[in-house]
Amino acid sequence: MSTSSPLDPATSPTPAAPSDAQIVGAEAIGTAVLMIVGPGSAILAADAIGVLGVALAFGFALVAMAYTIGHVSGCHINPAVTLGFVLSGKLPFARAVYYWGAQLVGAVVGGLVVYLISERGDLDATGVFAANGWGETIGSSFGIGSMITVEIVFTALLVFVVLTTTTVGYPTGFGGLTAGLTLAMIHLATIPVDNTSVNPARSLGAAVFAGGDHLGQLWAFFVFPLVGAALGVGAWLFVHNARAATA
Repeated sequence: MSTSSPLDPATSPTPAAPSDAQIVGAEAIGTAVLMIVGPGSAILAADAIGVLGVALAFGFALVAMAYTIGHVSGCHINPAVTLGFVLSGKLPFARAVYYWGAQLVGAVVGGLVVYLISERGDLDATGVFAANGWGETIGSSFGIGSMITVEIVFTALLVFVVLTTTTVGYPTGFGGLTAGLTLAMIHLATIPVDNTSVNPARSLGAAVFAGGDHLGQLWAFFVFPLVGAALGVGAWLFVHNARAATA
């Protein structure tokens, strides 16, 4: 009989790589949680917690999911982040399709949960089901130009930060916290402009239940965050010489 400890790394089996089904499940659940806690905090409690509370809710949700499903799927829970991983060469396009599908479905499911909790939107504290948009559609004084700038620049920032946490030399264990803090600060700066997207899935999950003009403006919150993701990859490659040294 062996005297080796069952906890001895030398004798412990190497964990199997997550299956596509596990990745899909993780991304769907993670995106649903982000939707329930992020936009959900605005829809259900914006009058009580304000912009600061909503921004922190988004950040907390990302931190929690990063340490819950990060080891399974990487916790992208955002199509723009997944595009960043594709363009950086870290994720094959064929597998990214699974991520995107799971994220979009998860966001709609999360939106449905909030819709039901808010009595089919009757108790919506935002009046627009926390939908993204610009101008009169969401009661914002900021126009389409401001929205475009926000979505490109701040999505680029988010993708730059997330990819940096995968770079060789980055402190181990701090990636989830850094990503969550980044998402929170992005919301603090930009909620007044367009209710902050930087995540096409989050925008879809709200627009489906907000309906009307919000669906008409939804295209912008797919196009411009994805443009921002590409710019974030470019910044990451430049700053970190990342193709030569990635974790």
